[in-house]
Amino acid sequence: MQTSMTSCEAGFSLIEVMMAMVLMVLVSTSLMGYHRVVKEGFNTQWQYRQLWRIAQEQADILPPTLPVRWKVSRMQTSGAGCVSITATVTSPSGREGQLTRRHCPVNEISR
Repeated sequence: MQTSMTSCEAGFSLIEVMMAMVLMVLVSTSLMGYHRVVKEGFNTQWQYRQLWRIAQEQADILPPTLPVRWKVSRMQTSGAGCVSITATVTSPSGREGQLTRRHCPVNEISR
């Protein structure tokens, strides 16, 4: 016994396939654009966090060496037994951050 297929059972038409492909391309392009924007946001946030971490390190009394292509300007002042260090750090991309830390000796209480 043979069954014959009607035109409704034969599969998708060319128009349906083309519309599905266009829809797939639009969704893929939108997702790629969204991914790019999110990635740029994360990169910017990471660069700022790195900038402030390095600025905090450079405001120490004995700072570590800077990473390659980073620049720092340090100013140190003393007063009332404390040392105040201001570090201005510039990243390779040109972002700049300034941090001031005050270092005071801990006075021991006599017993």
